[in-house]
Amino acid sequence: MLVRLLLSTILVLLEGLTLASPVIPENHVLSEVLDYSTVYSDNSVAQAFVDELIALSHSSRNISKCDQCVTRLAVGKSLSLLRPDLVPRVFTEWCQRTKYMSNSTCLATFSRNTVKSSYTGTNFADMLSLMDPFGYDGQLYCNYKESACPKPKTPNVTLSHLWPKKEAKHNIAPVPAANDTFNVLHISDFHIEMDYKVGGEANCSLSMCCTPSSVNAFSNITSHGQKDWNSFYDSSYSDNSFVKGDLLDVFKNDSIWSPATTFGNYKCDAPEILINSSLNSIANFSSENNLDFEFAIFTGDLVDHDELSLTSYDVTVKSEEVVFRDIKNKLGDVPVYPVMGNHDTFPYGELAQENHGFLNYFSWNAELMADLWEDYGWLDAKQSQYARKHYTGFSVETKMGLKIISLNSNVWYKKNHYAYWNASQPDTFGQFEFLVNELVESESKDQRVWIIAHIPFSGDALPLPAKMFAEVVERFSPYTIANIFFGHTHLDQFEILYSGPGDDAKTIENVVASSWISQAVTPWVNNNPSWRYYTVDKKTFSVMNAYNYYTRLNDTFTNNGAEPVWEFEYSSRDGYNITWPETAPLNATYWHLVASKINGSVEYNQLYENYATRFSPYVPDCANTTDCSLNYCYLTSFTVDQYDDCVASVQKKQ
Repeated sequence: MLVRLLLSTILVLLEGLTLASPVIPENHVLSEVLDYSTVYSDNSVAQAFVDELIALSHSSRNISKCDQCVTRLAVGKSLSLLRPDLVPRVFTEWCQRTKYMSNSTCLATFSRNTVKSSYTGTNFADMLSLMDPFGYDGQLYCNYKESACPKPKTPNVTLSHLWPKKEAKHNIAPVPAANDTFNVLHISDFHIEMDYKVGGEANCSLSMCCTPSSVNAFSNITSHGQKDWNSFYDSSYSDNSFVKGDLLDVFKNDSIWSPATTFGNYKCDAPEILINSSLNSIANFSSENNLDFEFAIFTGDLVDHDELSLTSYDVTVKSEEVVFRDIKNKLGDVPVYPVMGNHDTFPYGELAQENHGFLNYFSWNAELMADLWEDYGWLDAKQSQYARKHYTGFSVETKMGLKIISLNSNVWYKKNHYAYWNASQPDTFGQFEFLVNELVESESKDQRVWIIAHIPFSGDALPLPAKMFAEVVERFSPYTIANIFFGHTHLDQFEILYSGPGDDAKTIENVVASSWISQAVTPWVNNNPSWRYYTVDKKTFSVMNAYNYYTRLNDTFTNNGAEPVWEFEYSSRDGYNITWPETAPLNATYWHLVASKINGSVEYNQLYENYATRFSPYVPDCANTTDCSLNYCYLTSFTVDQYDDCVASVQKKQ
């Protein structure tokens, strides 16, 4: 019925063109409509659809923004079935002519595509051809992508058919060994800025700052800001040693208001020299303290944030190759188990399902990564082949017996177009079935598991995948799942899963699991660069402590080009002054106690913010602003719905 309605829309639009219209049989089929459409030129077909969208936007009838958005999707679906190649042209022109978004955002929203060409729009057109505009798909899209519809109710579905009944013994976490630990490095969110330019505009108003194209269009420049800054050197690392380069005369350019310094800026992504400095500090720390890392985890995002205008397929590939090369050079033989972030693909944030003909769009990245990881010795040939074949997730087993399951979080990312069709189904990518199968296997042989991914489920995820993941975690915790690790937010954070909905369930008796969210190396935006390592129990693979190291980036602005100083920040066991047994791991119960302190005290809320941003100059003032008011909601929510409900409750009380 829907297809016939959409085809009727096509005919109405086509018959409104000035060219003569042939007679169409009443029982026409799609092939006949396609033949019919060839009578008309691309321009006339495209213009008819553009005019229809503009008329909808300017309709004098009382049509809600939500209904307009859904109807646009229906019109777009009809075009995607007829002429998918015209979809990006039609929607981009409509968007720009009606000023629905900025010109660059219109282009990025409706015209981003595969590696073949930057702007032919296959992703949006693919989504339209498969989705149901009038159902949950359309409502979900119009809420998250265009903020036009209310958030639809999350479907009441389950994955419980995928696992056996939980035995009583699986409700109890294994007890750690007595003071027998090893060390694991956690690094995340490098976001290398390949075109970083010392002296580039660091206080820009357009695109990413600190690049040759960065400008400040708003400042009335009469003199340079930051006259006391003196770190403008063309420096680098060579053979793991810092080499101070030539001093650059950045102040001769009167159009630059705030010149970028050697090691980066709080409004910019990381220059390679900052990434090398962080890795160098890790290697030096390990050597100086005779502390070895059994392995490292990397939780995503190699590529910078300038995706709207300057990040191409070639830049994406080069960024991925350069950062992993630098990691290998600095960490040597330490195995690294990685995940890909939302920026680590082209186009940005996209990932298609394997079973609808779109796999070839993105398989290049899985193949490139698998080759690199195998070449560097991080995965063996069998593991590499699996990572190459199944790009939404793979697993590895460390030599100590721990299983690490790596998940590609673009599956649940709210900016991924392919996540918006058949969205009421719990597992269109097959990723959760893969995850459950791995967990069932590990549970059957008493094997502990770490799950690593990039995007946490309470923030930039879609609601249904978040709900499904929480269901899986609750089923396999605390016996099988030992730890969960994310990146993405650039903040030092954690999240707690409770059994039961609502704030009333946030009690120590209802604690189920928790996740670690790692700080970033990139300073974007307004954070100090940082990394951490864990001490891990050899028997249970539970985290016993985490040690956080950082550098005060603003110190490098006025140190005459010297290398950054990386220093100890705090340990997770001692930093919040929580009474906790020395022999107990830092599990979800521990983090519940921390979250309760943060919720009940401005002092602890401020301490959390200090750690989250690593004592950045831009850390919010919790005592005199409302900037910290939602921290407790974030820390005690494990899904999108839980976070939204908590925020609504806080706002209602304000």
